[in-house]
Amino acid sequence: MNVTLDASSISSYNTFLQIKQLPRYSVRGRVATFPSEYADRIGMKPQKRKRIAYEPNPLAYDYQRAITSFAIDKGKYAIFADPGRGKTLMFLDYARHWLRLLPKSQCVLIVSPLMVIDQTISEAERFYNGDLPIEKIPAANLQSWLHGDRVQRLGICNYEAFREDLSTGDLGAIIGDETSLLKSMYGKYGSGLISLGRGLEGKLANTGTPAPNDRIEYGNHAIWLDQFPTLNSFLAKYFVNRGQTGERWEMKPHALEPFYRTLSHWAFFLNSPASYGWHDQAEPLPPIHIHYHPVDLTEEQATLTMAQSGQLIPVNPGGIAKRSSWGQISKGYWKNKKIRTNKPAEILRLVDSWPDESTIIWCIYDKEQEIMEELFPDALSIKGTTPIPNRMEMIADFQAGRNRVMISKARVLGFGLNLQVATRHIFSGLQDSYELFYQAVKRSNRIGSTRPLNVHIPLTCLEEPMVENVMRKAKMIQTDSEAQEEIFKRVIGKIA
Repeated sequence: MNVTLDASSISSYNTFLQIKQLPRYSVRGRVATFPSEYADRIGMKPQKRKRIAYEPNPLAYDYQRAITSFAIDKGKYAIFADPGRGKTLMFLDYARHWLRLLPKSQCVLIVSPLMVIDQTISEAERFYNGDLPIEKIPAANLQSWLHGDRVQRLGICNYEAFREDLSTGDLGAIIGDETSLLKSMYGKYGSGLISLGRGLEGKLANTGTPAPNDRIEYGNHAIWLDQFPTLNSFLAKYFVNRGQTGERWEMKPHALEPFYRTLSHWAFFLNSPASYGWHDQAEPLPPIHIHYHPVDLTEEQATLTMAQSGQLIPVNPGGIAKRSSWGQISKGYWKNKKIRTNKPAEILRLVDSWPDESTIIWCIYDKEQEIMEELFPDALSIKGTTPIPNRMEMIADFQAGRNRVMISKARVLGFGLNLQVATRHIFSGLQDSYELFYQAVKRSNRIGSTRPLNVHIPLTCLEEPMVENVMRKAKMIQTDSEAQEEIFKRVIGKIA
């Protein structure tokens, strides 16, 4: 809201001093501007947000229209929806509505994983036939774009563009895509994103449905959407700190439904539209088949295993350091030296056995990826250091079927991309993280997939405990997520 200050009034000067204490404000001449939600802090009534009718995209399904409408009504909202449920169309419709709502001098920003930016721009072109142009903003230009040096009012940039000293400029609304990345980027980029969005009335977070016990992910979203001031304040309201393990925050007795009732004011969970009474117009996804391929240890690997653990076949992987050691030994190197391993030959055999299908090979370590590159010299290989133009060219070649083998890591390629062309995935490495496994698999098993996805996991005895842990988490999270949706539905009542 805007307040005109009177330079000759002591009362107006006191108001000016109060405005300077607000988290976000600007002063131009005699006019002070700040978010209306802070008005009560200086004894003023907040301005009511302008209301205009939401005009959904004709291509939107009933559940997409409804959830986007919820988000628009709330202003600050999180859409937790399974991959493939059309979050892109929902947040583009949200952006389009805010562009209509805001003054022409203000802009809307989409923040996205780097690899997904071109895909989002392409989908906007397809959904809106050119009527929702998006400007791609280089990281170095974000500050000037926010202050008026722009071609379009709707822009998109990557998370790496954020730093805490960015000023808001003309920003009126901000949208985060794949905001689960806030977990790993909270210190480096997340704090800059939170700082830039502080006080904005239009903020939308979009990500896959969090695991029911993922306290940090819920907490980070609550902070970004201005629902709680700190992560500890969020956790302390519903959880007890046992202080003994990494999972020390446990839900308080009888806090489950109050927890979801609070979340229902600023978030929506979507696994299946039909569970809420909506039509699920999308065709059922083809099944995912998981295949395990035992790989024998070589003599060199067995000797190293015995030296590290005192056992030929260890049964307890122990902590992170030991798990990393076993993973490296299994994949064919130790202390920056290659060692004999049977796994590459097994992966080569698998890929050769389906000559007409496209394959993604997922790695964990750089050395492991180098071994795969030697094994498949004609394959596309995307690393964290691969220049963006090269990445996009490789992805386009893979999606078009010009090359049928791609090698990468889930942290590099595993969020947001549509790679339904791949009907085979091979996990050269798989180590404890269910989220990375799930995100990687869902690149190819999503709306638009027409064939079953076969996931192949070649593994030595050293890796079995880690793979079993991921699969155990997968079963637990599937069951818990369905229960989570049922609780959420009961809390918010019938909506469709």
